[in-house]
Parts: sequence; structure tokens; C-alpha cells
Amino acid sequence: MEYCLTTAMLCKQYKSFKALDGLTMHVPKGAIYGLVGRNGAGKTTLVKLLCGLYHPTSGKIYMDGQDIAGMTPSEYFKEFAVVFQDVFSFSFSLADNVSCTEPGQRDEKRLEESLSRAGLWEKVASLPKGIHTMVNKDLDEEGVLLSGGEQQKLMLARALYRDAPFVILDEPTAALDPIAEGEMYEKYDSMLQDKTGIFISHRLSSTRFCDRILFLENGRIVEEGTHKGLMEKQGPYAEMFSLQAKYYQEEVG
Repeated sequence: MEYCLTTAMLCKQYKSFKALDGLTMHVPKGAIYGLVGRNGAGKTTLVKLLCGLYHPTSGKIYMDGQDIAGMTPSEYFKEFAVVFQDVFSFSFSLADNVSCTEPGQRDEKRLEESLSRAGLWEKVASLPKGIHTMVNKDLDEEGVLLSGGEQQKLMLARALYRDAPFVILDEPTAALDPIAEGEMYEKYDSMLQDKTGIFISHRLSSTRFCDRILFLENGRIVEEGTHKGLMEKQGPYAEMFSLQAKYYQEEVG
């Protein structure tokens, strides 16, 4: 497979609200695309359509030229590793949370490598039960309660263990402070090597590592290009970037 994604006149409507309005794009193999725009622009809807969680009202999605409507969910889902902004861990062991596999099918070496790359192995190794420690205390009073940053790392480890050709990151650092966010971006950048990726962020400064940035507005792509090119255009992207930069400067001051 080439591992590219294409949409053709993609629309998604919720009653009278049109979240996506004829959106067409092509993400080549190995490229990292950033999706940005104001709240309600259609970014998360697009991502959930791409990974098969939603079905379009009209239009098509193609994986390597094949209409995904002709693929089974299990066949399609295995091609994706997704980290959403809403962190969710199961009240299972750390090992089960990362591998999400049937008993006896877990790759222990891959599990440790995934936790290490995610920056969580030191924490896990310090626990008396290690990878067999339960997450949360619902089923085990000796379970571990992870911080927000540690939860994010757990989700990253899960995506790394999955090792799928397509990686989708939907504002995965929304709940983190700027320092923790910067550290997590470095890990995501490493994770996306040799993958085809789509990255959503509310902080435009984090999209600089993307090969191409798409600025969405009212369910359509109104601007696209590199960070440098979009800043030179002085359009909606540059306006939003400047507003955010001013806000963070004021916060620091």
C-alpha cells in the first residue's frame, strides 16, 4: 500500500448544521498535515470521518485510491493510531491499556519500547507491580492514579504500540501546560517518522513541523501551505497566529 488519504467533496451535516461542506484534500504517503482553524471549523469532524468513526453525509474518502466504503471496519481501523484530546484509560493493567490485545498475544519487548518512547517507562518500572499495575482504583485499591501528563503519555504509548501507518493527533496536548506540551510535541514528532500523519492543534505555533497546513473555516479549506508561506500571505492563518502570539506574550509578561 502507498498509505495516502484523499477526500472528494466530503460533507457532514448534523440536522441543519453543515460541519463539512464539500471538502477535498490529498495527504500523500509520509506527509504530515496540520489542520487548524477556529472552534467549530470542522477539524474534529473531519478527523473522525477519516478514521471511520463517523460516516459522511455525502462525498468520498479514499485510502490508496480505494473507497473506504468498500472496506470492513476491522480492515480499515487497523490502519490507524489515533490520540484524541479527551484522554480515556481503562480500569485494566497498564500493559492491557497499552497493548489492547487478547491475553497471551502481547509483545512484551514492544510494550516496553512503547512505554520508553512515550516517556512513561521510568514511572511504570518504579511501581511494585510494574506493567501489571492496575490503572485507577475501581477494581484494585492499589491501582495507580495517573496525572494528566502521564495519561497523555499512556495514550501515546498505546499509539506507538499499535504502529499503524496512519497517525492522527487531535489536540492531544490541550490539557497540558506549555512546558509539558513542548516536551510532548518532541515525542509526537519522533513518533511520526515514516508515518502519514494528520495533526490538529489549537496552538498554531505547534504546527510548524507539519509539511503542509490546512486552515479550515465553516467546513471548508480556505488557506493551505507551509507555515512560512501562510504567514507571508497575511491571511486568516497569519491573523490567528499573530493574535495567539500576542496573547502568550501578555501571559508571560
